[in-house]
Amino acid sequence: ELGWISKVHVNRPAVVRHAERIKKWRAVKGNWQAAWLLKAVTCIDLTTLSGDDTPSNVHRLCFKAKHPIREDLLKALDMHDKGITVGAVCVYPARVTDAVNTLKAAGCNIPVASVAAGFPSGQTPLETKLAEIKLAVEYGAREIDIVISRSLVLTGQWEGLYEEIRQCCEACGEAHMKTILATGELGSLANVYKASMIAMMAG
Repeated sequence: ELGWISKVHVNRPAVVRHAERIKKWRAVKGNWQAAWLLKAVTCIDLTTLSGDDTPSNVHRLCFKAKHPIREDLLKALDMHDKGITVGAVCVYPARVTDAVNTLKAAGCNIPVASVAAGFPSGQTPLETKLAEIKLAVEYGAREIDIVISRSLVLTGQWEGLYEEIRQCCEACGEAHMKTILATGELGSLANVYKASMIAMMAG
């Protein structure tokens, strides 16, 4: 819907004012705070994306994913038997098999996510991005975190961005796809909004 995208306008001063108001909202306290924090833990993608990642690094990460909170704290909250784990373990494609095997051996069903599509720069050809996605899924990743080509946003190539995301989504097959926009590199809040909308339009 390029007509929709072309009409996007973001009132930056209003956004800044609203962000300032959010910081002043009252936080929840006591048991409610503990409940929200526990819920937040279950939404975390516990991640290692280092150039020196090894199978042993990933093994430790998976152990932490299965036991993200100290047992004594869980017992104090009467949550020790609720199976609190993180939402996913996220690694590079080359480490997906290590994570899948470790989690399987630990007897837990935490999904493995993998960054792909030229993460973090996005500066690789589309064919390479698609091949990397397919390999990560083949290795056992149940979620793929792609990163968009920021140059497509900065040069206003909205149809090109849509097509790139659509093809990446198709390459994921049954795996869930998450699109990383790298908002700090998109130049304006209007571009962030447009890239968000394009990503949703592309699936």
